[in-house]
Amino acid sequence: MSYTTVDQVAGMFPTFTQNGPKGPSNTLIQNYIDDVAGEIDAILQRRFQEAYQAVGFTAWQGSFDTDQLNLLEKLNRYGACAQLAEVFETSGIAAAARVAKSFEDGYHEMCSKLNARDAEGKPLTQGGDYDYLFDSEAKVETPRPQLGGVAGGDQYPSETPSEASTNVFKKWDRKEF
Repeated sequence: MSYTTVDQVAGMFPTFTQNGPKGPSNTLIQNYIDDVAGEIDAILQRRFQEAYQAVGFTAWQGSFDTDQLNLLEKLNRYGACAQLAEVFETSGIAAAARVAKSFEDGYHEMCSKLNARDAEGKPLTQGGDYDYLFDSEAKVETPRPQLGGVAGGDQYPSETPSEASTNVFKKWDRKEF
């Protein structure tokens, strides 16, 4: 299943005329879209097996909400645009080289986030930026403190009398005092 359309990809190149004599055909653009969609699906199938295991990948994919589809559409569009811009570049359109680099960089960055990889291609231990979007049970970073505690737990009770919180981690319930 592709997430974008030929019109959306072609629209990223304002001077491009679809099916014109100087550009790639809509069929070729659709091939680029399908190629990138296949790569996206491979990432989704590998990363989110637990999320779709009970219903199957196709049913899970069919239940994507607007946010998920918007992200996948952009990813699919940028990947197809990067391939299309390379075609323009080989045709001698110099401006396409700059545009191709921009689309390619954006595509690789979003793919890395979806695939939970760093810039060097190594797996991220904390997961990818889009994990929670596709799996509601994914681990999520939070700005809230993960552990409650009191500073000075390694001090003698007589040295920290103003700490009025003696129950956190059983601060004063230690056998060495």
